Amino acid sequence: MTTTSTPPRPPRWRQHAAAGLIAALTLSAAALAQPAAATAAPVGPAPAAATPDGFATVDALGQNGTTGGAGGPVVTVTTAAQFLDYVSRPGPYVVQVSGTINLPAGANDGMHDVASDKTIVGLGANATLSGGGLNIGLPVDDDVTSPPANAVHNIIIRNVHITGATDDLINVQMFSHHIWIDHNEFSNGDDGAVDIKRGSDFVTVSWNHFHDHDKTLLLGHDDDNAAQDVGRLRVTYHHNYFNASDQRNPRVRFSALAHVYNNYYYDNSYGVASTNDSAVLMENNYFYSVNNPGRVDFSGPLGRIVQRGNILVACNHAIETRGTVPDPRTYYPYTLDPAANVPTIVPAGAGVGRISPTTGAASTAAPGSTAQADGFAGVDALGQNGTTGGVGGPVVTATNANDFLEYIDTVGPMIIQVTGRIQISSKQGVRPNKTIIGVGNAEITGGGLDFYRSYNVIVRNINFTDAEDDAINVGQNSHHIWIDHNRFSGAVDGSVDVVRGADYVTVSWNHFDHSDKSMLIGHSDGSGSTDIGKLKVSIHHNFFDNSRQRHPRIRFAEPVHVYNNYFLGNELYGVASTENAGVVVEGNYFRDVPHPIHSASGYADSGPGRAVQRNNVFVNSGAPETAGTVTEPRVYYPYTLDPAANVPALVTAGAGVGRL
Repeated sequence: MTTTSTPPRPPRWRQHAAAGLIAALTLSAAALAQPAAATAAPVGPAPAAATPDGFATVDALGQNGTTGGAGGPVVTVTTAAQFLDYVSRPGPYVVQVSGTINLPAGANDGMHDVASDKTIVGLGANATLSGGGLNIGLPVDDDVTSPPANAVHNIIIRNVHITGATDDLINVQMFSHHIWIDHNEFSNGDDGAVDIKRGSDFVTVSWNHFHDHDKTLLLGHDDDNAAQDVGRLRVTYHHNYFNASDQRNPRVRFSALAHVYNNYYYDNSYGVASTNDSAVLMENNYFYSVNNPGRVDFSGPLGRIVQRGNILVACNHAIETRGTVPDPRTYYPYTLDPAANVPTIVPAGAGVGRISPTTGAASTAAPGSTAQADGFAGVDALGQNGTTGGVGGPVVTATNANDFLEYIDTVGPMIIQVTGRIQISSKQGVRPNKTIIGVGNAEITGGGLDFYRSYNVIVRNINFTDAEDDAINVGQNSHHIWIDHNRFSGAVDGSVDVVRGADYVTVSWNHFDHSDKSMLIGHSDGSGSTDIGKLKVSIHHNFFDNSRQRHPRIRFAEPVHVYNNYFLGNELYGVASTENAGVVVEGNYFRDVPHPIHSASGYADSGPGRAVQRNNVFVNSGAPETAGTVTEPRVYYPYTLDPAANVPALVTAGAGVGRL
């Protein structure tokens, strides 16, 4: 299809959605000159994909898709020494690049090795690697003609500007496989921007911005390299912006299949060149002012190209076609954007700064750092629209007490990833708009967290051990706090206390492991003037595992919503409602709890409270004490109960750390 229109101005962008069915078909340039039917998603903003697509997702060569450094430590680097240390280490790492890092240009032509199982991701819109390039692959050996067991694999590179290398910006070689290069910016390299060669396989290059560069993408390095390359070099190129990048977009030899779709070509000498019997499928790309959009008669033996659905504007030549190529859907599903939309969505969506640091937990920030709070923490109130924590702020990693205490005392939003064991003392204040999230088996020991007139804070996936006072204290009119998927043990006083007019709190999916005083809501019988009308708390899917008392012990609050928790072997009692507090207790499972609920008779020195109980299961436990009526939680938020009979299995499997 050829038109004479000018390309539209780039407004907001949209990320395509992956869909489709696998079909074992062979495509013919003659038989399939028209675009194949495909579901086109509407144009409009959407978050960037957090997981790869295309060939990088294919299960092959012992690798199930491409996960990068997921599951490994998350580190933030600001110097070349730090960066080169972490990317060369064995084992998985998520390496977050902050600011500009100037890589050495001298040794090995300035190419620096990246080891298997790494995610390299830039923080913000200005993360830059300058002066050197990244080498993904073993040293060149022409005698190796099949993938070696130690081939470099499983690497993700996202959201980084790579510029000014004295050789390639990224070089993938020697049977490296499962590589995802996404949402980066490439400029001013001396040789290739992203070269893929010498038997490498299962690579996706997506949503990148190439500009001010000559030789952009080389796929297959030499006409004499058939022994390593034939049957390999399977690469997906989609939604890239070739912005006056002169040539090789890509230049292909021997590839079993190069799938080139939905890219925007702007002012290039040529787009795609297929040689040496390479198989290239070009579909739904947009070419503007490109001399030769696609060539099979270029240099050396002829290649193969099937083209369909492309738009050519102000181009001097048509796309050359020849032969048949495999159907990508024999490998993976995909959905095409209309070619007419490509000049709109690609310039606005490709390159750095288009994904937030918290998009795609597996490959950037810690898993679960962007999950949404439910219960009272999800309610819009007090000028706060639910609880979002540090979303929108920088992502930092704390590995020691000094850094941790500095970060929680910083003004403004921040996602604080906790790695390893951090020893603190006493209760340490947390400022508003923070997400504190553990990576792996993170632990805070010796002290606790204190919320004093704070708000919009999330605490997840952390072991709290041996606090000398409370492990977490939510007090003094703090609000919108979400405490989720943590483990509490050994606190001298409360594990989680909500007191002194605090409000809109959710405590969910935590493991209270043989603790004594698990949760206090309302700190004393004399605090009614501060607490009445506040202390709205949701407590759900927690495992009260042989914890002794206070699950919770409540004064003045209404409503406190206690649902789908597993109470096991609680020596003194489960829930105690006193001082006219109102609590709804539903869908819980009580086993070996002598006093599941106190209310009408009060508890200890405190006066009676109100409790409604329904749909609970009591096994080898006493009778629940109920009294009065209580405001329904559904007045504030919707929720769905799990059957109480399922709670022991659900909660023991899902509560605590490592379950996000």
